[in-house]
Amino acid sequence: MAIYYTYQHAAAWEAAEKRGYLFGDPEYAVFQDEELALYRPAYNWLAGQYEKRTGLSLAGAYPVWLSDTVPDVGRGGYLEPGEPGVVLTVDLPDLSVLAIEAGYWNFAVNRWFLTFEDREATSEEELQTSWEKMFDQDWCEAVVEEYPETNTKYYYLVNRIEVGQVLDVTTFIEEGATL
Repeated sequence: MAIYYTYQHAAAWEAAEKRGYLFGDPEYAVFQDEELALYRPAYNWLAGQYEKRTGLSLAGAYPVWLSDTVPDVGRGGYLEPGEPGVVLTVDLPDLSVLAIEAGYWNFAVNRWFLTFEDREATSEEELQTSWEKMFDQDWCEAVVEEYPETNTKYYYLVNRIEVGQVLDVTTFIEEGATL
């Protein structure tokens, strides 16, 4: 068991309280905005990886994103300006949580080939297989040893959060990104 944090739309949390659990409801996904719809394939790939690596079903939903540090919602940029949100502190079993290296997640989102070789992927399969390195903490840490100017930052994924696993709920109103 470990403590994690997640920020969510207040409406998603209200629905979770009624249902008994929070899940990665596509209704609240970032790519509902048509300008961000191009990210849907990466999230679909990630959902498949979660199921493959944990053996847990997402039942057509997306994983819930977690952090091991409290989100600084005061800096903004989490939700739409003026939108109510919550930060949940949760205690989750290790077997349901999957770690991913945050910087390498950008490779999947942007469809970049994750390699340190000077070449492009030769196929879609090779491209997607390269992204799997984001789940290999030994590989990610070895990159930091090889390139000391880099670092790692992990995010975590879970299929669902039972209301009983929530230790604390902090509400906030999104103020917008600050510089």
